[in-house]
Amino acid sequence: MAYNLLIIMPDQLRADYLSCYGHPTIQTQHIDALSRQGVQLNHCYCAAPLCGPSRISMVTSTYVGEHNHRNYGSTISPDVPNLVCELKRNGYRTGMFGKNHMLTEERLEEVWDEMDNICLGNYDGHPDYLHSFTAFTLDKSHPYDITGRLTDETVDFIERTKQPFLAWVNYQDPHPAFCCPPPYDSMFDPADIPLPPDWEVRDNGEPIRNEVRRRHSEMELCSEEDIKKAIAFYMGKVRYVDDCVGKLMETLKKCGKDKNTIVLFMADHGELLGCRGMTHKLPAFYDCLTRIPVILYHPERNWNGKCWDALVEEVDITPTLLELLEISKPCSMVGHSFIRSLENGETVFRDSVLSEAGCGAPTCREPIAGHKIKAPSNPTHYGAGAMVRRGAYKLSIYADDHGELFDLEHDPLETENLYGNPQWAQIQNEMTLLLLKRVLSVKMREDAPYGVWNEAWGPIDPRGEPLEM
Repeated sequence: MAYNLLIIMPDQLRADYLSCYGHPTIQTQHIDALSRQGVQLNHCYCAAPLCGPSRISMVTSTYVGEHNHRNYGSTISPDVPNLVCELKRNGYRTGMFGKNHMLTEERLEEVWDEMDNICLGNYDGHPDYLHSFTAFTLDKSHPYDITGRLTDETVDFIERTKQPFLAWVNYQDPHPAFCCPPPYDSMFDPADIPLPPDWEVRDNGEPIRNEVRRRHSEMELCSEEDIKKAIAFYMGKVRYVDDCVGKLMETLKKCGKDKNTIVLFMADHGELLGCRGMTHKLPAFYDCLTRIPVILYHPERNWNGKCWDALVEEVDITPTLLELLEISKPCSMVGHSFIRSLENGETVFRDSVLSEAGCGAPTCREPIAGHKIKAPSNPTHYGAGAMVRRGAYKLSIYADDHGELFDLEHDPLETENLYGNPQWAQIQNEMTLLLLKRVLSVKMREDAPYGVWNEAWGPIDPRGEPLEM
């Protein structure tokens, strides 16, 4: 049987803002139901905490350090082997609804048989969007309210398509601005929202970029009431997505395609949402940004709500999907399918996970006088860095900024930076060496045999050449 594939990818969704991942009040009933039917990855990390770099890594199964697309809206050539084109070559009808941020804009018609390619950016044109933390009601008739529309288009595609299909819906929500239409705008009372436990966390060893980001986005103006309101609206946006997930799953059931459709629900990265007094995102690696929700459903696999605690990387997602679809993985892809480890009950899949971010310019070390931004635009995304996690330890190193070392077992909120602490020197040195090795290994193709590269594996031999020429 040729399985269909439905991918649901909300933008900037924190794992801990789903009830199946432990949120106490949000009540994401439809996503929870999907989790109970499939498998939930509790420790999957994105390749980058920024939109384009993360999505490119997912679809091509390559690391940021190799594809080197580092800006928010970056795209990569569809000539680089990727999930969508592999399915299209195998007879799938492809439909994409929502933001792209993956493949070259000018060539999307080669890739997608149907699409509604729309990206709202950061809602910058809305008159009520005054600060990065501003929360406001979005009128139902406003052109920025597209989540329902994208869902309806995906439903129509699923219902009409007779051949095996890939339906990929990329929701803008819950990406800021913190706005949503009724009834989601009033679903949560800001007065009932607790302050984030890391709202006031600052330390002398935190990266300089954090304070620069706070100053440029005028976070000194953000009151406790403001951040609570922003969180309430973010939760409303998540519930909007949740209802749409329910509609998609109900569509599969009604048209009898639930028995032959694999469903992947995942985010590209997370959201600060008050972490260390910041909102949106930046090239840093706190778990609220890098640990992403991933739920995978297969109609014939007996996963039944399994929660898997093994470390997984975003680059492993596409090889896993290809194995489930019985399509060979191109040798250009560096990730690995986790199906065997999952179904064998193994608790360890990867020894470590890697995440990278930051454009090729120095970190802005002092706030620019008079420079005010609502979203993480220039110079927020400057200053390259990389993170590795192994076990409970997590190390972030930046080219020109302060390092961070956390013991997640005893400090899950990452409030105590152990970097430079003499008592942690041995762990710091071991993790630094590990990070160096991981960064040096981003082009390693363990599945590619020695010798001549077969052009059937891809037009370019990425072992010695860039992915794109």
